[in-house]
Amino acid sequence: MPIDPVTDFEIEAYIDGELDTERRMAVEDHLSRHADVAARVMADLKVRSALRLVLQQREPLPAQLADRAETLRQRLGKRRWRLSAIMGFSTMGMAAAAAALMLVWPSLHGDVPSYVGDAVMSHRVGLMRAAMISQVETPHFDAREMQQSTRIRMPVPLSGWRVTDVQLFPSDAGPALQFMIHTDNGQIMSMFATPTRSRATTQPVAVQRGDTAAAYWNRDGVSYALIGSLPARDLDRAADDVADNAYF
Repeated sequence: MPIDPVTDFEIEAYIDGELDTERRMAVEDHLSRHADVAARVMADLKVRSALRLVLQQREPLPAQLADRAETLRQRLGKRRWRLSAIMGFSTMGMAAAAAALMLVWPSLHGDVPSYVGDAVMSHRVGLMRAAMISQVETPHFDAREMQQSTRIRMPVPLSGWRVTDVQLFPSDAGPALQFMIHTDNGQIMSMFATPTRSRATTQPVAVQRGDTAAAYWNRDGVSYALIGSLPARDLDRAADDVADNAYF
């Protein structure tokens, strides 16, 4: 039986310990035949080990991670994270450790929702549809009909964003709605939404998987994900604006 090709998303999931045994073996076979990819994976594992060490030993962030920590530290105020929750640091040490925690939190706790994987897969399907002549894109969207049928309200796309395709996908939580979007700067992104039992409102959290980033959040009983091939920090900023925008 042929083995499905290993994707960058799966390699990143392998690093985070999020694959089942069969796909871990597939990734390990791929790494054994691609030394350059294996070297990158080992480098990423080293970074994650260093960050775990920072959290365990409560020491200042190593200098080689300072730039990444500073980027995340600047977001702490917006997220309203409390640095006082981490004890035993100087002011800068606390900020750096909190930034490190934000960076590795999904990896350490495995709490990235399962629907984010569905969102990434639907994004790839959307890209395939766009490239196929036989697949007709359908940008029409009736917000009232969709809400009555699926209980989903979608955020209004940002200014300069153009919806090129609207599709329903199955998910574990029920019907999921996807917008494929072209932005004014040439990016192709997708917005994915599916009902959730939680009524809690959360702020977007971004994770990176190879060349693909995903930002996810909850609002009024619906879980959302914004997917795109850009750095997680850029996608996170876009998701913040989307999440705070009006909803259909």
